[in-house]
Amino acid sequence: MREDEREASDETDAGRAAAWRRRALTWVASLVGGAALLALASRRIEVIPETIDLPAPALFAWALALQLPYAAVRALRLRYALDPLVTQASAGALRRLPPTVLYGSGWLSFAVIMLLPLRLGELSRPLLLTRAEVPGVGLAESISAVATERVVDGLMVVGLLFAGLALAAPTAGASTIAEVQGFGRMMAALFGVGLVVLVLVAKAPERAIARLRLGDRPAAILRHVAAAIRPLGRPAQGIPFIAWSLVYWGLTVAQLWLVLRACGLALGPAEAAAIVATIGLSIQLPGGPAQAGSFQVGAIAGLSLFLDLEAAGAGGPASSFSALMYVLSLGGTLLLALPGAWLLRRSSSPAP
Repeated sequence: MREDEREASDETDAGRAAAWRRRALTWVASLVGGAALLALASRRIEVIPETIDLPAPALFAWALALQLPYAAVRALRLRYALDPLVTQASAGALRRLPPTVLYGSGWLSFAVIMLLPLRLGELSRPLLLTRAEVPGVGLAESISAVATERVVDGLMVVGLLFAGLALAAPTAGASTIAEVQGFGRMMAALFGVGLVVLVLVAKAPERAIARLRLGDRPAAILRHVAAAIRPLGRPAQGIPFIAWSLVYWGLTVAQLWLVLRACGLALGPAEAAAIVATIGLSIQLPGGPAQAGSFQVGAIAGLSLFLDLEAAGAGGPASSFSALMYVLSLGGTLLLALPGAWLLRRSSSPAP
């Protein structure tokens, strides 16, 4: 082997070793963080209850029935950002993103997002969409569309938090409520800044390119990013995108409310909305694989606004609710990953 080939081989081996160390460190950090959050949660509830209190199993069955429409609506919303790009790039030959790609990428990526640590799975759907090789849908467009969806979801979650607190009657102390509201305002500011940045990029990409003094390749990427955001600013795409997002979060609240009632917790839709928000905000933060720890901490934060968990003890309906809601979320997501993978495989199969 020549000296230059040997050096190149050594560099490749060193790069692989460094990548392996980064992955190992990521998993270790995630596992340690998840374990710490689970330990914290176990001080308030039984993370794995000895018995499950389910006085109204029929309501839990209805919650199970909502999983498919919930997942379908969650997956379809990207259509309104990507369909115009597909139509334009294919010169009208394709009118929309193929449903096999739309739902397949969504259902498979939702499982990846849930399983991978530290929110690393967020890139999975853009990568799956790019691999499908649909005209007009590249990596930059996919990342931009998903990022816009995440920002809108974040703002809606914050809206659920404040609406739930305003319409319900929290029993927690004023300091606890103030802390939750403060965290909500901080997240609202964060998502609000993200939305402003996306809107500015979509509205005037050339101005952003000039101000940032981007080279040819970064400038081209920014133009692709702006192209996926711009359709959502038009009523034809923006209104149904927002409408379906409201339906998605409405289904989320309804499902959680059904599980609350199934476990014997006499809380209403407003309380359910606030609990959805605390869980939603909690799992946005980097945590353990399968959202272990961050989900339970979010559930406790929401339940504590309306219930005295210390007086109820570690077991009881609150523990049953947290466990069942977690299993429903995790199990339903993983189950739909199978048809998602099948749909993607079908979309890549050559026509007969």
